[in-house]
Amino acid sequence: MFSFLIWHPLPPFSILCLGECRPDNYAYTSEVKASSSRRGLNEFAMEKISAACAMEWSIQLEKALRSKKRARAIEAILETGSRLKRWSQEPEAKQAVCSMFSLVPGEDRLFANTILLRLADAFRVGDREIRKSIVMVFLSNHRQHRRNELKKGIKGILSKGRVQNHVELLSRVKAVFETGDVESRALALILFGCWADFAKDSAEIRYLVLSSMVSSSVPEVKASLFAAGCFCELVDDFAFVVLEMLVNIMSMLATAEAMRLSGARVFANMTCSHSVAMKAFKPSKKS
Repeated sequence: MFSFLIWHPLPPFSILCLGECRPDNYAYTSEVKASSSRRGLNEFAMEKISAACAMEWSIQLEKALRSKKRARAIEAILETGSRLKRWSQEPEAKQAVCSMFSLVPGEDRLFANTILLRLADAFRVGDREIRKSIVMVFLSNHRQHRRNELKKGIKGILSKGRVQNHVELLSRVKAVFETGDVESRALALILFGCWADFAKDSAEIRYLVLSSMVSSSVPEVKASLFAAGCFCELVDDFAFVVLEMLVNIMSMLATAEAMRLSGARVFANMTCSHSVAMKAFKPSKKS
């Protein structure tokens, strides 16, 4: 008997499976995985860059400020403060970074200034609690701005070069100073100090700070001394004027202890040039 070898062709599915195991298909699969990995890294990096999130942050803040629930507005303000602190730790976005995240150059500044302007508007029309929460936000950012500039050389979100609408910001806070009560005036002065990097160039704001140093209200004087100290760090000629006024304030017997402590802190913030040091030394020598 003859035995016949019967050949059975492989079914199409088996051929397809074998075809997927070819070396060139392995390379294709590896390339797809690498591409997916790179895409995942880019998406992860985009989540970490504040400029790419700024539009959404601005919209969320606007919705919360329009809400009739004050607690929601305050929560959004404080959350925005944390986001601004995070943003201030990042260097300004360059051309390559903007291209990576589909941003137009300068778009990050536009969004940042929009957020700052929303906060300034909320300070102008808000109640006591809203204003206090906004001051807390900028006080925290001011402290971080000083640390970053001294240690890392990073210009924060509140630096003069990154704030384009500083005139509008100052005018809104100035309106509160001129029309508000004593507490509102003190809060406005604290904001001027937090914004010293660009507020120092306004003659009107300088005058408001200096005139408030001789106010009869202790909270207003303390707030003006804080603002004066922030200005003195940046402007030497302003420190001359403040120093002369401080000598008179500190030497008056009627000056409250809280005001004396605030005045002493201003001395520490003054730029230590030879002329300023000599001006401070002469009154102490007489006493």
